[in-house]
Amino acid sequence: MKRGEGMKKRFIISILVIMVLALSSMTFAGTEYAKDVTVAICGHGLEAESCQRDFQQVKIECAHRDWEFIDAMTVRDPAQQRETMETLIQKKVDAIVIIYWDMEAIADLILKATEEGIGVYCVDTEVKPGVIVSCTQNNAVAGALMSYWGIQRLNERGKVAIFSGKWHIMRRRAYVAATLFERDWPAIELVAEEFLPLVGYEDSAFNVAVNWMTKYGNDLDWIFAGWDTPGQYAARAIEQAGFDKDDIFVTGIDGGSAVYSMIRSGSPFVATVSQPFEYYVHTVFEVINQVEMGIGPDHPDSLVPPGRVIYATPYVTDETNVPEPGSSIHAVFGYYGMDPDDPDAWFNWQDAGGPYKIQ
Repeated sequence: MKRGEGMKKRFIISILVIMVLALSSMTFAGTEYAKDVTVAICGHGLEAESCQRDFQQVKIECAHRDWEFIDAMTVRDPAQQRETMETLIQKKVDAIVIIYWDMEAIADLILKATEEGIGVYCVDTEVKPGVIVSCTQNNAVAGALMSYWGIQRLNERGKVAIFSGKWHIMRRRAYVAATLFERDWPAIELVAEEFLPLVGYEDSAFNVAVNWMTKYGNDLDWIFAGWDTPGQYAARAIEQAGFDKDDIFVTGIDGGSAVYSMIRSGSPFVATVSQPFEYYVHTVFEVINQVEMGIGPDHPDSLVPPGRVIYATPYVTDETNVPEPGSSIHAVFGYYGMDPDDPDAWFNWQDAGGPYKIQ
């Protein structure tokens, strides 16, 4: 089937106005760093590449600023997370940075930390009362970006199936896509939407995609996956059925070395919206530095917006711009619109081994 080429002027939607507030090209003022700062880094494991990237950027930030950090990146059980929070409060650390902990389980301890003068910050994690700031992407914007990309590839005509989930992150990404398909593009037909389970979604995605291959064959044009992993399994189902990316293509959201490899290889998985996890971490550390220098979230010079969430710009990665293995992860994001060769730019800091490299 024929694929549309080039960008369309219709790459406009009201939800993308949010991106005006995204801080993709922000240059953080000043080079003065607070002294004698201890930061605790709290996560639920390092299995995921996104968490490995977060942790590497944390190490870079702390080394560059000459700050101490306490490693609590592998505390998975909610009860142990509570114990760890209690210990960190007793230690009177200066800042606690939380990455994917159970925020409901520690909500009261966040307030306790705040009462003790300890700043609590989040990276790509839900904000609870007491949290100074979180930096993440707007999931509706990510869904809209991927939707427009796919609509253009189809030249605004074709059949689409969606992988969604019942948890809010995936639901919001897929909801925007489904709404666009059903309301604004009459020649885009949404033929199926599957809400995958939180546990075991890999097998479910593969099995559902196999069923779609049987039911629709190459009359189906596009599988929109609300996140990358089910999209990877869908791509395998497409190949198993004897189709390729010119018959049926798959898109995802999140980005990472595994899907970049699939994109380079010519897999049916052809594009993703990449999250700038390093940017999230760097932004949070800039806020920590401000707070430790006496610029709190209510100060007029604070980077923290009224809603306490800083939305960074997500980036579409496809066959035209996917970087090679060994490249700096920051190449995925075009170095945030800044000079990639600037030796002083934060994304070129070589402390603690330097930027994460694409695998």
